[in-house]
Amino acid sequence: MSKILYLDSVAGVAGDMFTAAFVDAAVVSLEELNSLAGRLGLEGVEIITEKVLRASVQATRLSVNIVGDGWRSRFPGATGHSHHHHDNSNLALGTAYDRHWHVHYPEVDKFLAESSLAMDVKDAAREIFALIAEAEAGVHGVAVENAAFHEVGTLDSVMDVVMAAYCIHEANADAVVATPVKPGRGMITIAHGTHPVPPPASARLLEGMQIAKTPSAITIENVELSTPTGIAIIKLLDPKFGSELPAGKLVATGRGSGTKDLGDYPNIFQISLVETEDIPPALPYLTDTAVEIAFNIDDDTAEHMAWMAERILELGALDVWQTPGTGKKGRASVCFSVLVRESDLDPIADWILRNSTTFGLRYRKWNRLMLDREFETREDGRYKIGRTTTGEKLKEKIEFDDWRERRDQ
Repeated sequence: MSKILYLDSVAGVAGDMFTAAFVDAAVVSLEELNSLAGRLGLEGVEIITEKVLRASVQATRLSVNIVGDGWRSRFPGATGHSHHHHDNSNLALGTAYDRHWHVHYPEVDKFLAESSLAMDVKDAAREIFALIAEAEAGVHGVAVENAAFHEVGTLDSVMDVVMAAYCIHEANADAVVATPVKPGRGMITIAHGTHPVPPPASARLLEGMQIAKTPSAITIENVELSTPTGIAIIKLLDPKFGSELPAGKLVATGRGSGTKDLGDYPNIFQISLVETEDIPPALPYLTDTAVEIAFNIDDDTAEHMAWMAERILELGALDVWQTPGTGKKGRASVCFSVLVRESDLDPIADWILRNSTTFGLRYRKWNRLMLDREFETREDGRYKIGRTTTGEKLKEKIEFDDWRERRDQ
C-alpha cells in the first residue's frame, strides 16, 4: 500500500493551520507537539488547541503560548519591535512577550542544527527556513546569510516550522497532492510598508507554484490568506497540484482553523491521508497526452479530402488518418481522425469547421506511451531507431523515401 497526503488550502495556509489539521486528524497528538519545545531547549512554551466553528464547520485551532523570556538566551541576536501579524497567525503572548522579535537566518539555522530533534524533522525545518531566507534575501537584495525574518518572527515561527516538520515526518506519506495555494487579495500593511497581496516574500516563495484566486464567498476586500511560513511548508513538499482528492481508502482527515472569521466561508486548511494500491514501476517509455479530433464526411470529393489531410498536417497535427464507413441513408462516408497536441486543439478544430463540409466534430484526450526516437544515416539510407528511456534499442526502420530510392536503382 502507498500513502498519499492531500493538502487542501480551503482558505489558504499558515504554519499553525497546517499543524492544527494534523492534530484534528489525530495524526499527531498535543502531547507530542509540546515535547518538541523540550527537544529545542526552550522554556515557557506551551502548545494549546481548541475546537472552533468556522462557517458552521468544526476545526482545530492551535496557539503557541509563550510565558517569560527564558527563550531569549537561545537567540542572543534577536531584536524586538512592534508591527503587523499575519491574519492567519495564532500566537498567544505572555506578558513578557509583547513585541515582535526577529533574528537573522544563520542564527535560526544554527539553533535548529544543534537541537536534539529527530534528523528528518530537523532537516525539514532547516529547509523550510532556508526557503524563507532565500525569499527574503531576494526581496531585499542581500546575501542569504544576511536575511532577517521580519514577518516570520522568532519563537512562534520556530515552533510553527518545527511542528509542521514533525507532522510531515509522522504522516510518512509516499506522495503529496495539493490544491493550488490561495494567497488572498488587496493590500496589507507589513513590516516594510503597505504592499499588494501576496506581499514580496510570499510572492517569491510562490514562484513555480500553482495559485488560485480568492473565493467569491470571501467578501473582505483586503485579506492575506496564506503566510510565508505556510507557503514555504507547501513548497518544501513539492506536491503535485490538483483539485480532486486522490482515489483510494480515506484513512484520516482533519481541519486546521485560521484566526480570522471569514463569515460564510470556512477559514480552514484541510488534510487527508489516502491509502492506495501500490503503483507498478513506470514503463521505460516516453509519455504524454494528445487529443484526437474526429468527424464524419459523406458529401465531399476525394481530391478535397486529400487536400484537407495535407493541410491539417501542415498546421501542426501529429497524425491524420481516414477510416471508410457507411453514413446516413447508406451513403459511403469517411471518418477523419486527427491527432493533435492539446495546445493545437482550438486552431485546428476551428480550421476544420471552416474548411470541411462537416457541421460538427468530437474530440477526446489520449494518454500515450512512445519510444524515444532518433535518426541515423547509413550508406543505404536514413534509419529511424526506437529506444526505451533506458537506452535499449527495440526496433529500427529505414525511411520510406530512402527505401524507395534504393529499390528504384
